[in-house]
Amino acid sequence: MSKTLLIAGCAIFFILGATHAIYTFADIWKPKRLVPHKPEVVAAMKASTLALTKDTDMWRAWVGFNISHSVGLIFYGLIYAYLTIFNYHTLSSSVFLLSLAPMVAISYLILSIKYWFSVPAIGSLVGLLCFVGGITAIML
Repeated sequence: MSKTLLIAGCAIFFILGATHAIYTFADIWKPKRLVPHKPEVVAAMKASTLALTKDTDMWRAWVGFNISHSVGLIFYGLIYAYLTIFNYHTLSSSVFLLSLAPMVAISYLILSIKYWFSVPAIGSLVGLLCFVGGITAIML
């Protein structure tokens, strides 16, 4: 049961990351998902550089931030899925690895509630519950 719950948690975060990546790449050519609702804001983002550097504009930085966010979620899901499937003994005997999975999930949950919207919040909550359930099953 613990493996099933852990893999379910991994799958949720992987799917959130992959969907986010797909939407971000689609928005490069046809902005309509992870973009400001008002087209003039996108135009303003493309016309404004960052205060930190003039090497990029806010639109390119926005796209890069979204892609790197997606990569992080995908990596998180894949690493824990790999550990669960191929190195279960290492995972299940490591307090550090078992603690890190729900801590990252809690981080995404808090970010989702405070800064994003309901879909990633619900996904993060369900993923977190899967991790907690899987870890609890390991400990019993």
